[in-house]
Amino acid sequence: MIEIESSIQHSLGQEEAVERVHQMVASLSQRFPQQVHQVQLHLKDHRVDISFAAYGYIVEWKAEIYDDSVLLLGKIPDSANKFKSKIEQAIVARVEATLLPAQSQRAA
Repeated sequence: MIEIESSIQHSLGQEEAVERVHQMVASLSQRFPQQVHQVQLHLKDHRVDISFAAYGYIVEWKAEIYDDSVLLLGKIPDSANKFKSKIEQAIVARVEATLLPAQSQRAA
């Protein structure tokens, strides 16, 4: 398995960030029905664990959510190595958009 790690800054506070990340993950299969399947979600305190199948690969992510940042730890199969950058960019962009302040998020 290939490990991916990213950190995203935010200004929402921990409780709001946890709620937004949880809602975003819970809606993945409805928002992307052709790409995302078999979503499994586990929320505990400030941590969101998710696994799903995308484009034939099983992807696992853990989000450790703090007052001003989110640490993303991902695992993808070795066979998905050529898509590592694309997968990481897509996940980080989705989480960044989710964590925008309310006013900016509506405008986007």
